[in-house]
Amino acid sequence: MNLKKVPKEDYVPEQHGPVFNFFYTLKTHFFTITSVNFLFLVFNIPMMFVAFALVLLFLPYLNSVFVPQNFAQFMLDSGVVGNQAINDVGTDAAYQIYYLIVVFCVMFLMGTTLIVIGPFQAGFSQIYRNLYRQEGVFFFSDFKEGMSNNWKQSLGASIVSIIVTSICLLASGFYLNMGTSWGTAVGTFFVILFFVFIIIQNMVYTMIVSRDIPLHKIYKNAFLFFLLKFGPCLGLILMLIVTLIVIPSMLLVTTTYFAYAIVVFYYIVLIFGVVQFAIAYFTGELIKEYIAPKSGDYDNDSEDEDEYGEDDEEDEAAGEGDGD
Repeated sequence: MNLKKVPKEDYVPEQHGPVFNFFYTLKTHFFTITSVNFLFLVFNIPMMFVAFALVLLFLPYLNSVFVPQNFAQFMLDSGVVGNQAINDVGTDAAYQIYYLIVVFCVMFLMGTTLIVIGPFQAGFSQIYRNLYRQEGVFFFSDFKEGMSNNWKQSLGASIVSIIVTSICLLASGFYLNMGTSWGTAVGTFFVILFFVFIIIQNMVYTMIVSRDIPLHKIYKNAFLFFLLKFGPCLGLILMLIVTLIVIPSMLLVTTTYFAYAIVVFYYIVLIFGVVQFAIAYFTGELIKEYIAPKSGDYDNDSEDEDEYGEDDEEDEAAGEGDGD
């Protein structure tokens, strides 16, 4: 077994399973993941405006209470903010809460990679892929490689994502507000489709940097992965809801400046990198299990087998076919 090309901190004995390997990699490369998190926000600043526009446009469609004026009146009437003596102050507080909700929605759309710049996300996915494979990461060169080699497919994926996200949000609001059982059923279907697509879209970016497959087949394979691993995928959806919505909301309920600082730190430094790496790691396991390497895909596939001593039958068969 040749371990010379494997950085010491990346080598994990084979007897450990994927869960151990994930947390081991998260620990040893925590700074790398937090760096990706920060750059993810910086490079996607233009998409923040797109996400804001989508949220402000579609949020009222989901429920009329999310029209800003209606929301402020609802908060006043329910006594959550303000009172009769200081109505103007209460209205201002209601608007602040409304736009905090908008910010949560924007962060959710971006953190789930629904609204991102595709080539940049391909660069980040290249880093996540190399972390999963425990090859060692050369941050900027890996990022550049992921962008330059996959910019066409990743750009197409980001456009598809914006279209599908807009359709799901619009259709959900339209049908749920029909007030009929049929409308509720169809609206619920689009809500479910929205969350299913979140997992599929994250898988797509990992697959783009992992295999040389046409984009439509990547989406097909991602959907099949979702069906094959339905239970774990539901767990990933729950993880995204808890980490990107529930935890920040609970912190801000305290309405203290310290809680605001924690939320800012949480978004800027931590959570996007962790959740995206978790889904990329999960997808990497599925790719390794179900999609055999093809000629011209990973240049390091055969090296990985030598370095880690892997004896996966599909990889060996593919290696023989490539003349390795």
